[in-house]
Amino acid sequence: MWTLPLNGDMAGRYPPDAAAAVWRSRDGGASWEARRDGLPQQSCFFTVLRQAMSGDRQEPAGVYFGTNSGSVFASRDEGETWDEVARHLPTVLAVEVLEPRG
Repeated sequence: MWTLPLNGDMAGRYPPDAAAAVWRSRDGGASWEARRDGLPQQSCFFTVLRQAMSGDRQEPAGVYFGTNSGSVFASRDEGETWDEVARHLPTVLAVEVLEPRG
């Protein structure tokens, strides 16, 4: 499971320390690890809305999220590394994954 935490409303809704990280758990939430490779680590003030993160059923799993600043990031290795695959879009309200027919 994956999540991208943001500061609370009082601190501003952006990643803590203005450095993006997707946190991954492989044991049902008992422990978590931050995955940052390929994500902005300075002056990162985007927001990720609840519906703007999705995953696929590939092996290894792909994970995708969009931001209010119009970027879409993709990981094709279960969140280990990230690539910005689109930018300069309007606010990304939702991300869905279309699975190929098998």
